[in-house]
Amino acid sequence: MPKKNNRWRTTASGLIAGVLGLSTSLALAAVSQTDYDNVIRSARDGQPATAAQTLQTWHRADPANVRILHDLVVVLGWAGQYDEALGYRNRLLNSQTPAYALKSLGNAALAREQWDTAIQAYQLVLKKMPRDAESHAGVATAWHRQGKTDEALAYVQSHLPQHSSDYAAADVPLIMVLGRILRDRQETILAANAYRDASRLDPTSREAFRAYVFTLNEAGMPYLASQTADQRLDLFSQEERREIAHAAAGTTVNFGRAQAGVDHRQPRFATTDAALDDNASVTRHFGEQPITDFDRMIALRDRQYMREVVQLYEALHAQGVTMPPYARAAAADAYLYLQEPEKARDLYLGAIEEARAGDVASIDSWRIGLTYAYVEAEQHRKAQQTADELLATTPQFSNWGIRGIEAPNDDYPVAATLAGLVKLYSNRLKDAEQHLASLRDAAPFNPQVRTAWSELKMARGHHRAALEEYTVLHVDQPEEMGPVLGQANAYLALNEFSKARELVPVLNDSYPENKGVQRLARLVDIYDRPHLEVTSTFGNGGGQAGAQSVVEARLYSAPLTSSLGDPWRVYSRLSHANGDINAGQANEFSASRSLIGVGVDYRIRDWTLEAEVNRAIRNANRSGVAARVIHDFSDQWQARLEGDSNVNNLAARAFNAGVTARRYTAGLTWRQNESRNIDGEISNTQFSDGNRRDAAGVAWTERWYSGPRLTFDSVVSLATSRNSLPNAVYFNPSSDSEATLGLNAEWLTWRRYQRAFSQQLQVYGGRYHQKGFSSGGTSGAQYGHVWTFDDAFRIEYGVGLSNHPYDGVRERRNYGYLNLNWAIK
Repeated sequence: MPKKNNRWRTTASGLIAGVLGLSTSLALAAVSQTDYDNVIRSARDGQPATAAQTLQTWHRADPANVRILHDLVVVLGWAGQYDEALGYRNRLLNSQTPAYALKSLGNAALAREQWDTAIQAYQLVLKKMPRDAESHAGVATAWHRQGKTDEALAYVQSHLPQHSSDYAAADVPLIMVLGRILRDRQETILAANAYRDASRLDPTSREAFRAYVFTLNEAGMPYLASQTADQRLDLFSQEERREIAHAAAGTTVNFGRAQAGVDHRQPRFATTDAALDDNASVTRHFGEQPITDFDRMIALRDRQYMREVVQLYEALHAQGVTMPPYARAAAADAYLYLQEPEKARDLYLGAIEEARAGDVASIDSWRIGLTYAYVEAEQHRKAQQTADELLATTPQFSNWGIRGIEAPNDDYPVAATLAGLVKLYSNRLKDAEQHLASLRDAAPFNPQVRTAWSELKMARGHHRAALEEYTVLHVDQPEEMGPVLGQANAYLALNEFSKARELVPVLNDSYPENKGVQRLARLVDIYDRPHLEVTSTFGNGGGQAGAQSVVEARLYSAPLTSSLGDPWRVYSRLSHANGDINAGQANEFSASRSLIGVGVDYRIRDWTLEAEVNRAIRNANRSGVAARVIHDFSDQWQARLEGDSNVNNLAARAFNAGVTARRYTAGLTWRQNESRNIDGEISNTQFSDGNRRDAAGVAWTERWYSGPRLTFDSVVSLATSRNSLPNAVYFNPSSDSEATLGLNAEWLTWRRYQRAFSQQLQVYGGRYHQKGFSSGGTSGAQYGHVWTFDDAFRIEYGVGLSNHPYDGVRERRNYGYLNLNWAIK
C-alpha cells in the first residue's frame, strides 16, 4: 500500500545551560547578572524568541562582547531563526569561537541547506574536539544532503565501532545519521537496526524511537512497527497510529493475495479473511478513511466478494472520493466478474492511463483484465490489439544480458497465451491453433500453453484430445483447479455424465466463486432436467418427394439415475406429417398421418443408442419399431446405423393410398474440425407396395471464413437413388441424381454471455437429372433466426423457398420452420 516517508528534521544540539559560557561577571555594566540569567532561563523554558530579542539589543549595545554574540547564536537557533543566526557567520567561523556556538551555527546552516558553511563550522569544532560525535554527524549529514551519499556513509562508518555491539551512548548522533543515510538509500532493514541501536543507547530519545517504528513500517514489518509503537503510544499522534495500523492491515491484504496465488482449495482465503478483519478494526478504532476503504476494496476483490466491492466503489464514487488507480482496477475486476464488461473496460482504461508511468506489473495485470473486458463486451478487435500490445512489451527474459541472473520471464507465457486465446474467443480458431502450436513447440511443458491448447481442442470438437491433455496436466499439477475443470467439461462433451457429476462437488467445495465451476454446475443441472426437442416444417408445394409439413416432438425424461443410471432416459415421440394431393386443382385435398412412440435413450462415451416402439394413429394404422446407433471411433470419425419400420415422412399420395415403408440407413462422417467435414450415407427404403428404393449421398462442408460475428460455409453435395417399382402412385423415378452447391452464412447479431441472437442465410443451386426426363436446375434460399438462452433454451425459426423439377415439371415450394430445444426446469 502507498506509504509516506518521514522527513528528517534538524533539531538543536541539545546544549545545556552550562555550555553557554556565562561568566560570573559581564563586561556590559548596564546588564546585571540576574537579568542575564533570567533571559537565558526564559530561553531554556520555551521563550527563545523573546530572549533572542533581548540578547540582540544587548549585542547592538556592545558588539565587541563575544560572549553575548555566542549565546545569541545559540538562542536564535533554539527559536528557529536560522537566517538571523547565519548572519553572524563571518564573525564566528574562526578558531576563537567556542565549540557550542560553532555547533549552533552548523545546525542553522544545515537547516538552511548551506552545506559548505555547516561543514566549515563542524570541522572547526572537530579541531578542538576531534572525537565529538555531534560534529562528525553534522559533517556526514551535510555531505549526504549534498548528494555525496557514499562519502557520507563511509565517513560515518569510519567513526563508529565496527560492530554495533560496541556502540556507546556517545555514538548516538552518528548512529542516527547512519540510519538516515541507510533509510534514504532504501536499505530500510539496516536503517531500522541503526535506529534500534540509537533507541537502546538513548531510551529518552523521542526521535530515535519514532524513526525506528516508522522505518520498520517502511521495511515491510508493520506488525512489528505496531507492536513497538504500542510500548510508547504517547510519542505518536492519532493519525500516525492510524497509519501504522493501516499499513499492518494492508500488508495482510498483500499476504492474502500471495497465499491465494499458491494455496489451493478453500483455506487459501484464510489470510485474506484476516486482512478484512484487520481492516475493519482500523475503521472501528480510527474512523472511516478513504485509504482504508481502498484497501478494503482490494481485500474484498481478492476474497471474490465482488458485489461488496461494487457497493463500496459506488458509495465512494457517490461521495466524490477520488480513487487511486489500484482501487479503480479492483472495481473493474468486480464489474467484469459480475458480467458488466463495459463498466470494467472504462475503469481499466482510466487506471492504466493514470498509472502508465508507475507500477508496470500492476498495469500489465490491468491490461489482461482490459483484454477480457473487451472480449466479453464483444469488442474483439480491441481485445486483440490490447493482447498484442501486451505481448510486444513483455520481454521473454528477465535481466536480459546480465550474466548469472538472466532467466525466463514468467509473465511472457501468460502474455503469449493470452494473444492466442483472444483469437479463440473471437472464433478465429485456425489462427488460434497456429499461434498456440508455435508456443507449444517452443514450450511444450508450460502449463499456461498446455491449458490453452486443451481449451482450443475443446472448441474445435476434439474432446478426446482435450481430455487426454487435461488428464496429463492433472497428473503434473494435482493441486490445480484448471485441469480438473477441463476434465469435467470434456466428460460432459463425451457423454461421461457420471464422471462429470462426481467432479462438481469437489470443485464447488473448493472453488465456489469460480465462474467456470459455476457454469459446469449449471451444465450438469441442465443435463439432469427433462428435455423437449421439436422440429417442424410447414409448407405448400413441392410435396412429390415427401410430406409438405412435418412436426416431430420428443420429450426426454430426466436421467434415470436412481434406477438404471445416468446414461438412461425414456422418451415419448409424436410425429405428424401431411401434404396436399392435386394441389391447385379443383379436386385438391390433403392427407396426413400421425404417429406416437415411446422409447429409451442410452448414452455413454463413444456410443449413443435409441430404441422405440410406435404406432400410427391416423391413416395407415400400423405398429413399428425404430432404433438408432451412433459410434464415435475418434474425434474425427463417426458411424451411424438407423432403422425404422414405420416411416412417417412419406409423400401424401403414399399416405392416401395406405402405403407404408420401412427404412434402413448407414452413414459415415469424417470431421477434421468445425471447419471441414465430409458425410456419406446410404439407405434402403422398402415400401408396402413392393417398391424398393436405394439411395446414396455425400456432402462436403467447408468453412471459408470464421470470425467473431460472421461465419461463411460452402456445402457441395451429390445424391442418387434408384427405385424398383414403376408407375407407383407417388413420385418414384426409376433413377435420379442431383448435384448442388450451397452457401451458408451466419451473422451473430447480438450476444451477451450465454444469450445470443443470430441470423442465418442459406442459398443453393444445382442440377437434377431424372431418368426419362431432361436435366433441370434446382435452387433454393432460406432465412432464419436463432435465439439461445443460458444453455437451456434454443429456438430457431425462418422461411424458405425452393424450386425442383419432378417428372419434368418444375414445382415451387414455400415453407417456414420452427425448431426448439428446451431443458425444462
